[in-house]
Amino acid sequence: MKAFETYASEMKVMQDRITGATVRQLTSYLGDSYHTYFTNNGFWDNDKRLLFSSDRNNAHNLFSIELESGEISRLTDYKPDEPRVQFINDRNPKLNEIYCIIENGLYAQDFVTLERRKLYQAPEGFNLHGALAGADGIYVYCSLIEDLSKRIYMNLGASYVGFEEYFKAKPDSRIIRVNVHNGQMEELWQENCWIGHINPSPVLPNILTFCHEGPWTMVDNRMWTLYLDTGKVEMLRPRKVEKEGIGHEYWFEDGTTVGYQVHNPNGKSYFGMIQYDGTKEYEGLCTPITSPDHIHSLDHKLIVSDAGKTIKLYRFNGKDYDDARVLCMHDGSFFHQNHHPHPKLLPNGKQVLYNSNCMGYCNIYLTDIPEDIPALPKVIDVEKFD
Repeated sequence: MKAFETYASEMKVMQDRITGATVRQLTSYLGDSYHTYFTNNGFWDNDKRLLFSSDRNNAHNLFSIELESGEISRLTDYKPDEPRVQFINDRNPKLNEIYCIIENGLYAQDFVTLERRKLYQAPEGFNLHGALAGADGIYVYCSLIEDLSKRIYMNLGASYVGFEEYFKAKPDSRIIRVNVHNGQMEELWQENCWIGHINPSPVLPNILTFCHEGPWTMVDNRMWTLYLDTGKVEMLRPRKVEKEGIGHEYWFEDGTTVGYQVHNPNGKSYFGMIQYDGTKEYEGLCTPITSPDHIHSLDHKLIVSDAGKTIKLYRFNGKDYDDARVLCMHDGSFFHQNHHPHPKLLPNGKQVLYNSNCMGYCNIYLTDIPEDIPALPKVIDVEKFD
């Protein structure tokens, strides 16, 4: 593969201060480095390498790290005085490319040849978001959201400033897809409701989910399914009780099941799973989860969460979920969006990837999951550290 620059390994191997789990700090540059949202797949080269974003030399660029050796390659060459790039780091399943947004333009970035090409420019008055590839590798899916910056101040990266105000404004929102081969755009859905988290199935090319963005207890319904063949939209898992909060939905590895979490006003938390068509719903009681938090899993059997200061594991016992076990301490803050841990189970199911700014700058960490998960301490046993 090509690279604008190659760096020696920055890897540090340590034992977690509470659990003793083996932790690999993959990056240690004095500037933020992070993997993106847990719904995005940045693994490539048979899962031996990971794409990530980093602010080095006062510029924001795309990088790749070889997980075994720690060798880092810089794959873009943006300068400090150029517009900041929003890297999505969701790998196209059929092509060696990811998609990024620069000044409301959608670009394809080949991470092997390093070539970049423009696919689409958002119209005036709208902001472009998302950019995840579908299962067939032909389309990349985005949202166009009405720009209300002249009357609402927003800084969602910094503790969601303007979040509720934007939700209440009901912006004109559209779901679009762009052909990665010819740049042709199609508008798939429009409504006056803030749309977010457009997640195409990793297996079914004609199915995607999206959410009505806003405070979880205030939105009319969080999760929705869009059938691309017909344009039909259906509610996915409607709210059952008033003030119930549902969110952080993601696709299981099978590409037909959506995982999510539920917070009831009575203080109970559940992990949920449901088919994209609303069938086979199951929700299992789990150790109450504080917010903010993010969850991820390959299926329903083992779920990872980042609430508080710990990376937690939840095992399915056939009925619901065992008490949460602490895999390790991430000790990070949730102040800025890029500093969220966003834990992600690796495809091998044996390691957890996450971000942490516990050392000041944000860096990327990888922790091994021990064979004997029940031997890990319960959350209640490490509350004084959390």
